[in-house]
Amino acid sequence: MLPKIEPHNHIGELLYLAFRASYVTSHYQLMCEFEESQTSHHDSHGFLDHIKLAVGCAPQIQLDLLLKTWNKLSRQGFRNLTTIDQCVCFCATCELAFYGETENRHRIVRATNGPRELADTDIIWLASKLRTVQITWPFPVDSALLLRDADMLNGDLDETHGGTSINHEASMILDLVGAWQVSPNILSNADGLLTPEEKFQLGAFFQRHPRLMNL
Repeated sequence: MLPKIEPHNHIGELLYLAFRASYVTSHYQLMCEFEESQTSHHDSHGFLDHIKLAVGCAPQIQLDLLLKTWNKLSRQGFRNLTTIDQCVCFCATCELAFYGETENRHRIVRATNGPRELADTDIIWLASKLRTVQITWPFPVDSALLLRDADMLNGDLDETHGGTSINHEASMILDLVGAWQVSPNILSNADGLLTPEEKFQLGAFFQRHPRLMNL
C-alpha cells in the first residue's frame, strides 16, 4: 500500500508516482508527435489536459513544466509553489488517478520502474486515494479547480460569464498553450524522477530535435 504524502519534509511515494505517470504520458505523447510515422496511432492526450484551458499545450512544454515543478518540490517541498506548479501537481495526481480508473497496467508498470523502489501498487484504490490527497493539499487549489472548467470563459476568452476580466491564472495557462521551446536545463530538473536510461533517451531526443530547445 502506498503511504500518504508527507507534505512538509519530503515527496511521498504517491506524489512521486503521480509525477512518474505524467512523465510516461508526456514521453509517449512526444514519441507520437515527433518520432513515429504519421500512420501510427497518435495519442493526443497530455497530463495537463485535466485542466481544459491547457488542452493543446505542446508535449515538450508539458514535460518541461512537469520536471521544473518536480525539481522545485525536490528542493523546497511545497513552499513557494507558483500557481502553475500547483496546477502541475493537481494534473499529475489526476493523471495517476486516470491510470487507476482505466486500469492501464502497462503504463502503471512503466511508471513504477523509476529510480525509487516502491511498495506494491494497489491499482483499484489509486483513484480514491488521490482524490483524498487533492482535498488535503498544504496549499489552496482553488485556481486549479476553477481552471478545469473552460466553460467559465466565453468564446473570445476575454470575459467570464459573470462579466469580469479573464483572471491572471487563466492568462498564464493560455500563454503556455502557445509555447514551443523547453528550457536548456530540462535534464538537470529530472534528477530523482527519471532513471539514467530515461535521461539519456530524453537527451538523445532533444539532440534529434534541437529546434524544440531554447538554446
